[in-house]
Amino acid sequence: MVNNETEIIFNNDNKPDSKQNIRPTLFVCQDHTISEYRLQGYQNLGRPVDSILPDIPIYGRFVSRNHGIFQTVGEEVSYTALKTTNGVSYKGEKLEPGTKIILKDGDELVIPAGSAGEGSNSAVLVYACTAGRIRMWRDLQEASRDALTGLCGREDFMNWWNKNYGKKDYAEAVLFIMDVDDFKQVNDTKGHNAGDDVLKLVASQLRSVVRYDNQVCRWGGDEFVGVIPGTIEKAASRLKELSIRIEAVSSFENVPITVSIGYVNMNILGNVRDVIGMMELADKALYRVKQAGKGGVVCYEDMISG
Repeated sequence: MVNNETEIIFNNDNKPDSKQNIRPTLFVCQDHTISEYRLQGYQNLGRPVDSILPDIPIYGRFVSRNHGIFQTVGEEVSYTALKTTNGVSYKGEKLEPGTKIILKDGDELVIPAGSAGEGSNSAVLVYACTAGRIRMWRDLQEASRDALTGLCGREDFMNWWNKNYGKKDYAEAVLFIMDVDDFKQVNDTKGHNAGDDVLKLVASQLRSVVRYDNQVCRWGGDEFVGVIPGTIEKAASRLKELSIRIEAVSSFENVPITVSIGYVNMNILGNVRDVIGMMELADKALYRVKQAGKGGVVCYEDMISG
């Protein structure tokens, strides 16, 4: 499931109803990650800095804070280049500052990543305004997820949070880190296929506690990170239920698989965009679980208050 707000409206024949029902969309491809943004009104493109988040964020040291402007008026979408170090290329040519172009379906804008205008981390921005192209890029977006678990990766997760943290659904939320207890032992004694099966099972159970796939990700190895909206009490209940369910449905040679979970109130730092800072606190709670014998759930606030 792809979490996005772009809609394609179909009629009873399951065909696009009309062109005006297609929401113009921008797909940003960077670091093997594809992010989706609905184009509407006036939107700035640039690199997030401190507490300033552009409407369309691009991550990279050679991306300027104010890199360009998208403007959507009716069915027309334009892009205006601003004065930047690396600029933006369109059809192989670098746009001069102040240049305004009218975008057509399939047009690409490229922001080079390196200081010399080259690099593997270049960002490719693809404009789509037809049902077929939007569907194609959503398929590619789905294929860019973690091949083993089907969850999004850390870049997708970070992009999703930066787009959604201000929504009222997340006025109260917790961030958690979870890893599989003794996962190396599973790999060493049962083989990597068994280890892969464990990760798949954990991923499937993770999906059961969130509304959107983007709310959880495989951070790396056997470590998973996610956000659960709601009060800390409700989130704690769901995480404990998750831990119990994983232990109940998984075992190898009658030995149940357990997970350790550390979590933190996302408002604790006063900056809900600081996911890395909150992860450090959740990781301390996770370490407390490991010290206590694994297979448990600990809240960071309970540690510092107790």
